Amino acid sequence: TYIFDDEGPTELVIKYPYFERDAPLRFETEGSYADPTADIKEEFVYGWNHSLGEIVTSVVEAGLQLEFLKEFPFLEWPLPFLEERDGAWWLPEGQPDLPLSFSLKATKPV
Repeated sequence: TYIFDDEGPTELVIKYPYFERDAPLRFETEGSYADPTADIKEEFVYGWNHSLGEIVTSVVEAGLQLEFLKEFPFLEWPLPFLEERDGAWWLPEGQPDLPLSFSLKATKPV
């Protein structure tokens, strides 16, 4: 989901890299992900994308046992290019399904 432009377009536009980079992405601060109206003092916020492969590899390298990995074609929060259906946020009707979120369960071996 984090590859798409979420700053106003109503169509699906790829804006950010999918694979991790050494340098962080820089965004002007407007609220926070938890509260878009929050008064944030910092002018910019920095973040890194992490591919699904990077995340799963980190889990395995940490010695955890992967129980499952599930992908979903919806989000639990709105983005400008998504539409609300069935209590979640989906790509518009007629668009192909893409994985927009995932669930991963890993356990520490005993």
